[in-house]
Amino acid sequence: MTPLRHRVAVLGGGISGLVGALRLLQQGKHVTIFEASCELGGLGSTFEHEGHAMERFYHVMLNSDENLLPLLKELDLEDRIVWKETKMGFLHGKKLYPFNTPLDLLNFGGLSLWGRIRTAIGGAYIAKFCNDPKGLDSISVSEWLEGLFGAEVFNRLWKPLLRAKFGDLFEEVPAHWFWSRLRREKGGTKEVKGYVRGGYRLIVERLEKEIHRLGGDIRMRTPVFAVQDTPWDVQLNVSGRWEAFDAAISTLPIPVLGNIARGSLANMLPNKNLVYQGVVNAVVIMKKRLQPYYWNAIVRKDYPFQGLVETTHVVPASQTGGHHLVYLLNYCQADSDVYNQTDGDIRFQALKALRDFNSKFQPDWVEDIKVFRTPFVEPIWPLSYQKLKPRMRVGDSRVYLATTAQCYPNVNSWNTMVGIASDTAARVEFDLDNVYNARNRAEQSLAQSH
Repeated sequence: MTPLRHRVAVLGGGISGLVGALRLLQQGKHVTIFEASCELGGLGSTFEHEGHAMERFYHVMLNSDENLLPLLKELDLEDRIVWKETKMGFLHGKKLYPFNTPLDLLNFGGLSLWGRIRTAIGGAYIAKFCNDPKGLDSISVSEWLEGLFGAEVFNRLWKPLLRAKFGDLFEEVPAHWFWSRLRREKGGTKEVKGYVRGGYRLIVERLEKEIHRLGGDIRMRTPVFAVQDTPWDVQLNVSGRWEAFDAAISTLPIPVLGNIARGSLANMLPNKNLVYQGVVNAVVIMKKRLQPYYWNAIVRKDYPFQGLVETTHVVPASQTGGHHLVYLLNYCQADSDVYNQTDGDIRFQALKALRDFNSKFQPDWVEDIKVFRTPFVEPIWPLSYQKLKPRMRVGDSRVYLATTAQCYPNVNSWNTMVGIASDTAARVEFDLDNVYNARNRAEQSLAQSH
């Protein structure tokens, strides 16, 4: 008997949806991707400036990325990866400090001498000796860091950075998240970042091409208005009519999926009230380099942004038409005043903010400022989230998840999402093949009985 070619729907055309679809097609499934917008790539989407594609939101690729790098090799992009050593800066008061070596730490003016020593000891302990995160899921990052570094270092250094990342809910975040992040970023002797010549758009284009080659269907500007599970299939309401599939993978944020889930699926969906941080991003296109560091932490209440990343310390100039790109970031919830500022206000604040990084800065260095927002970047992880983290399959339904809500305790990155999407696709294959085999055995048994 010829095996049934199962039909699988994928909700969302970001990196998770594209990789999940690719893996399912490689398994012989028939796949349809539903993407609500006019562009694939999700947070990896781009904009055009003078004929050059530039990322709306910055991304970090490390030479330890165990999921993303094999995918790039599979897509024949390995020889297009550029690796560069990067440096970190720290804006404290009106001064920008280097923050990369033990000597930099000793010269950092934001802490007392004893505070600098405590920072060095605490950082070395986490990076070199704290190899087992057992128990950190149920301890708040605030409690853990203050215990390791002391009150001065926590209040002057870590607390402002945590508040910038998670807002007023930072005290609920487990220490396990911070442990994973620090060890990923600082695990090696040098801090190295990578970029693909051609940008993230090229990765998306290669995935799209391969999906089409394997017979996949991609429907752009096609939002899914409702999804429901039945004993026989998954049904999606698309453009006012219902379509049936053998299974579906949702890459949507949990609250978004919760808004369209119907019937028993809505009752089975976990963590529907999970709170997410969004981001407001001002991309400054400059004629000159602003400052010497790739990533800059900011600890100043009067500063209008929480971080500054000059990605052209890694991105080759050929990718940007010789321009320098500065990303000014604010992580915030979608209902906040910061998120709902006008684009004009954000551009005005960006110009003022740049002068703090370089006293010689002049407005005519700036060619353009683009403003982008997205409401769902990363959940604000509650304590003991390891027990709450969604499984790949929603209850006993035919709906599966490949979302950022499953990243924890790993860092929310393309590397993490490639791994999650691949694992979810493998689970869908396993479950569907078991259904087919069970059905096939029942049919054979029935035939023999006659």
